[in-house]
Amino acid sequence: MNRLHMPQPDSTIIKHFTTDRPVAVLMVFIAAVVFGFFSFKRLPVTLMPELNYPTLTIRTEYSGAAPEEVENEVSRPVEEALGVVNGLNEISSVSRAGVSDVSLEFVWGTDMSQAAQDTLEKLDQVFLPQEVEKPLILHFDPSLDPIMELSLSGEGVRYEGEIGLRRLRRLAEIQIRRELEPITGVAAVRVRGGLEEEIHVMLDQEALKRTGISIREVISRLSQENINVAGGMVQEGRTEYMVRTLNEFVNQGQIEDTIVRRDTTGEIRIRDLGKVYRSHKDREILTRTNGKESVQVDIYKEADANIVAVSEAVARSVGKIEKGELSPFMKMMMKMNPAMSFMFPERMAARLFKEEGARLEVVADRSIFIENSIREVRQTAIIGGLLAVIVLFLFLKDIKSTLIVALSIPISILITFAPLNLSEVTLNIMSLGGLALGVGMLVDSSIVVLESIYRCIQEGDDLKQAAIRGTREVRGAVTASTLTSIAVFLPMVFVEGIAGQIFGDLGMAVVISLLASLMVAVYFIPMLASRSIPEIEEKELSTVSWKTWDTWQGFRSDVVWMRSSWKWILLPYALIKCLLGLAVEFLGKCIAGTVGNITSFLIRGLIPILGKFGSILVKWPLVLTQAGIKWLVKKYPRWLEYALDRPASVIGMMCGAMIVTIFIGLTLETELLPEVHQSEITFEMNLPVGTPLEETVRVLSNVESSLMKEQSEIKSVLTTFGYDIANIKRSDEGEHSARFKILINPEDNPIESEKRVMENVRELLENVPDLKFRVTRPVLFSTRKPVSVEIHGDDLAQLKTISGEAEQTLGDLSELADVETTLRSGAPEIQITYDRARLARYGLNIGQVAELVRDLIKGNEATRFNMKDRRIPIIARLGEQDREEIEDIGDLIVNPGEIQPIPLRAVADYQIGEGPSEIRRVDGKRVALIQANLGGASLGTAVKAISDTLSNSIKWPADMNFFITGQSEEWQRSQTSLLLAMGLSIFLVYVIMASQFESLIQPFIIMFAVPLAFVGSVLGLIVTHTSLSIVVFLGLIMLVGIVVNNAIVLVDYTNLLRARGIAPREAILTACSVRLRPILMTTATTVLGLLPMAIGLGDGAEIRTPMAIAVIFGLISSTILTLIVVPTIYHLLDRKVKMTSLTS
Repeated sequence: MNRLHMPQPDSTIIKHFTTDRPVAVLMVFIAAVVFGFFSFKRLPVTLMPELNYPTLTIRTEYSGAAPEEVENEVSRPVEEALGVVNGLNEISSVSRAGVSDVSLEFVWGTDMSQAAQDTLEKLDQVFLPQEVEKPLILHFDPSLDPIMELSLSGEGVRYEGEIGLRRLRRLAEIQIRRELEPITGVAAVRVRGGLEEEIHVMLDQEALKRTGISIREVISRLSQENINVAGGMVQEGRTEYMVRTLNEFVNQGQIEDTIVRRDTTGEIRIRDLGKVYRSHKDREILTRTNGKESVQVDIYKEADANIVAVSEAVARSVGKIEKGELSPFMKMMMKMNPAMSFMFPERMAARLFKEEGARLEVVADRSIFIENSIREVRQTAIIGGLLAVIVLFLFLKDIKSTLIVALSIPISILITFAPLNLSEVTLNIMSLGGLALGVGMLVDSSIVVLESIYRCIQEGDDLKQAAIRGTREVRGAVTASTLTSIAVFLPMVFVEGIAGQIFGDLGMAVVISLLASLMVAVYFIPMLASRSIPEIEEKELSTVSWKTWDTWQGFRSDVVWMRSSWKWILLPYALIKCLLGLAVEFLGKCIAGTVGNITSFLIRGLIPILGKFGSILVKWPLVLTQAGIKWLVKKYPRWLEYALDRPASVIGMMCGAMIVTIFIGLTLETELLPEVHQSEITFEMNLPVGTPLEETVRVLSNVESSLMKEQSEIKSVLTTFGYDIANIKRSDEGEHSARFKILINPEDNPIESEKRVMENVRELLENVPDLKFRVTRPVLFSTRKPVSVEIHGDDLAQLKTISGEAEQTLGDLSELADVETTLRSGAPEIQITYDRARLARYGLNIGQVAELVRDLIKGNEATRFNMKDRRIPIIARLGEQDREEIEDIGDLIVNPGEIQPIPLRAVADYQIGEGPSEIRRVDGKRVALIQANLGGASLGTAVKAISDTLSNSIKWPADMNFFITGQSEEWQRSQTSLLLAMGLSIFLVYVIMASQFESLIQPFIIMFAVPLAFVGSVLGLIVTHTSLSIVVFLGLIMLVGIVVNNAIVLVDYTNLLRARGIAPREAILTACSVRLRPILMTTATTVLGLLPMAIGLGDGAEIRTPMAIAVIFGLISSTILTLIVVPTIYHLLDRKVKMTSLTS
């Protein structure tokens, strides 16, 4: 009876397709690799994933206003209007002298484009004083450092003195800023230093008093006289004429001749009331580059822009002064044909130097560090892959097998880039670190599949049958182990804050690469293993037939084919075709012969020599590796039998190790993220408040000169004296402050170089009297100070007192360093208090007099002078001789034009005082912020010390309290969500294994590998003095999915042997002996693949090293203990189950 041919299951189809359609399988993988390669070229490069907090900053300038006025007139109204924006998590503000920053912090995942639109709509409903500038929405964090810094300096006579500094500032604002701001990704171009042009109308107090003219009248006349106005249209006949009033000032003389008033005594002009001259805005900042005064241009990127791409675009636009990039031939061609110059346009730096004599150069570029960091990650991944391949060869002792497994690494990685590109993931330390972490893991599945195939060959199967059966036996275990590695990343959607942002790119890279490696292991590896390598004879490579010519044979066939009537017409064409064909064929035979001879020489001579050299090179490593494996294969069964006979001892030792690990783990130092050294440090210095800019420059110039003499390790020194009101970052900035940004020459050990430079600079600064300073390092993503304490209270005086007491108390703690409060003493003030009764008696009011005093002292912009490419403010104010001393304030006339002049002192009292440096508000409440760096303690220890100290050492008023925030708050939030994610990861891994084994007990046995891994990880962190951070936590979560793989393979094969009728104990011993080799191989490849990353060399190593250390130590300990503990527990529970079934 014939049997019906039933359709085969899917697995048979897969096996048939894999082994019998090798070309189809090969083409599919080649296509995936090609798409991945082109995707790799398109991926943007950044240092870290996008870690900026979802924030917007509303910056509003209120020139001349004190912090309290800024708070009441600007910050409060803006806060009230924006407090109802959707998705808002927290609203805070900082009111400083002349500027308000209102920060909106949104919940993670908020659509920032929509948030910006909502914010803009709410801002339109805010009414602010007329003197306040229009609020600006900053899409970048103004507290971050710029991604690039340019220096503009001048050479020659025209750049000397104040005129030269005004010229530099003008070039920076008109040419450089306008050319760089349109570049895609550039959020802002800020100019610092130099002198800002103004035309000053300096009025004489006696002249104003004599004529009875007020400064408001002068300002009004200047504004009315300097106008160009459109006057409509006039039609005459068929012609229409535009009517225009053209009366703008064209020179300084016209300003001086402006008539302010005409009375019986005659005309009173501006020149009669004071002087008019070209000058500059009151100087508050002075910048230098390597000791030479310059104008500095800071480039800020948009929040979602690629730092490297933006920096490259800016660098291309700036260019270099020297034209060394053109070859002599191209220069000669351009001289001969000037029309070719459009192919090589002159860049900005070269153009400014040629036309203006100004030198523009890039002095600081953050993208260089990023590119170096990414390059280091790539190199570590490549070196790790090579080490993994070497380990494979030492285990397998076969070139073909090693190459087959090694192919899974580049194929899996290249395939990964296409989905990463579609997911808009950048190439950064975390995504590339995920691939580097996965280098050793990518070969695990391939090793298991190939080992199973070769075991089937040893059992007598041919190549195809071995590939089919070997893949079938381990496919389920390989799939389950891959899914467990992937499952740990799924709960990361519950991780909040900065940890979730970091883990996203890494998880995406690992998941995609592991899925690709699974496809390679199940499809590509069996296809290659089922193929045999044909032998090539040397004769076939070098032999070229010179006797037969295909072209000549074709010509003879064409002649025979031609009809007699067409022969003489077609024959010339055939001859030409034959001659050309013979030439091409001759060339081809020459090339083929040459290549064949060279190949034959290599096979006959060079390759055997290389093979001999290679065999000598790997002989001893190969011998030692194989000897070690043989020794383990011999000893391991004895150790395992000993453990199986003493399960209580094994479990007791495991429990003891876990308990010790828990207690030691609780003592680990903690930090949010490791500090990254970027060969750049900044010293922020403060002299006593009220020190004028000139004195600050004089005192600290000696320190700057000493720094410039130490050029061995210092690359550049960027100096800033004073402050820029439009770019203020700290509450204590002023004319008394300064900043030295020191760029250090890159060396092999940047940490030691930074340390030496810091010590030298500290010695110089400690010798300066009354100087306070602190050290900061650049940050590439928005993060908070390690420790921040918010002190809440409404009374500013009381808030300042308590915050000062808290600052002094916390400054004594050894756990903290650089303790500072944001609520400092502000600049000295002349505080005027008006007498309302006296003002009313003279028919005056406070607003009228206050505005008059402001115009006389601060000045007011009357109009702008049109200079074609720019408009220069015309500022009217009292002459310096009338406002040099404090007593001059009392002599100001508050009722100009009246018969009896009334001085200010007659209607007001004034005294010397000081206001706050800034006023901070969080969710509508005033706060003082105390910030600090970590000293000699961990983050957790420091937080506990702060809490105890503030609670016990300060007597808190009833309406005041404090909250510890900063990185500690972010760490607590991230730690809670990471622990939740780890628990869910363990649960998912258990679910996958329970589904695979159709058992609830066996997955429980395998899960013992997880705590065993944590034993090694904690030991590794202690040995290497590595702190527990978010990065380490990510490594621990990855371990949950990695360490169970070996146990899965072990238990799966044990079940397979038991299904064949083998006794449980014998099945355990046999499975452990058979799987020992692939388990050691997978562990060794993963560990050595991560070893270059764990060593921590190169830029950015501080971020990637802790994760590699946690994984390496955890995997080693888990592998060693898994080979003993898991079989022991398996055997113990199996006996318990049998005894239970017998008794029942």
